[in-house]
Amino acid sequence: MKKLVLAAAAACCAWGPIAARAADDTIRKTNGEQVKAPVQSVSKDGVTFEKGSKQETLKPFEVAAIRFSDAPATMISIIAQVINGGYENALRSLGGIDPGTLERAESKQELQYLKAYCNGRLALGGSVDVNEAGKQLREFVKACPDSYHYYPANELLGDLAAAAGKYDAAATFYKVLADSPFDEYKTRAGVAIGRARLAEKKFPEALKEFETALSLAEKGSGPAADAAKQSALIGKAACLAETGKPEEGLKVIDEVLAKLSPEEVDLHAQAYVAQGNCYRKMPEHAKQALISFLHVDVLYFSNAQAHAEALWNLTALWIENGKQERAVQASELLKQRYPNSPWAKL
Repeated sequence: MKKLVLAAAAACCAWGPIAARAADDTIRKTNGEQVKAPVQSVSKDGVTFEKGSKQETLKPFEVAAIRFSDAPATMISIIAQVINGGYENALRSLGGIDPGTLERAESKQELQYLKAYCNGRLALGGSVDVNEAGKQLREFVKACPDSYHYYPANELLGDLAAAAGKYDAAATFYKVLADSPFDEYKTRAGVAIGRARLAEKKFPEALKEFETALSLAEKGSGPAADAAKQSALIGKAACLAETGKPEEGLKVIDEVLAKLSPEEVDLHAQAYVAQGNCYRKMPEHAKQALISFLHVDVLYFSNAQAHAEALWNLTALWIENGKQERAVQASELLKQRYPNSPWAKL
């Protein structure tokens, strides 16, 4: 098995031009659109495909995943599961695909990345070991430094390091995005560093990072820039709550929630957690805080990090409201579903 994994990893590096195939590849864009066309080349700076008699190139942050023509048809549904946060189901399905049956190096790379990505996301929520997930991602980055997943993989590595309290290591991974040629990734790096500073309780430094990310996001346009802007605003609201300005934080969150589309589940989850934390800074608004965290528990639980934090807060808020049974339910769910989460250990 070890030899098989190493062989797959080595094959990932041989990107170069990809000969056109009769069968179409399926590119799943980050905006949900699917493009069926032969992929011509892949690099960390983009994906080029054949469209009619012309070639078009997508930037890496515009591509969520690719089902290459030699991969089983089930890969399309697996990719949808990954995008929708169904990481455990996706992993089970990915485990049923034998890398030895895949002819193309890029298919093997996609399989390797999706497995590492799912485990990384689950680790952030506390249901998978952070160190093991980080190991898988580091192996991917080392083997495939020119993959279009290169920047997201480094971002996730930074998130895992931050979750483990290794903030200097996290900054090193985020710097890869900051040094990229894309403002979209530079903005995401600023947001990620801001979150790490927030976790360190370095609130003024975190706020500065979020403000810088906002300035960058304002210069861009399109879904990636919009998502980065909303993430930065959510981070800013969290900082305002922690620096004695929860009312200002709530105004920022109201602005975010008014602009989010229903499909943006992760941003909704993050926004309601930030809203709940703002309300918790104002004891007279304990019921509003409860409602904010319930939004995450009932509607946006696919974001494991946000859900774990929401459950921890719900446990305390149910106790404050004299609902001991509900508090026990929230606490038990937190420990059962996210046993490795820092929130389950508080």
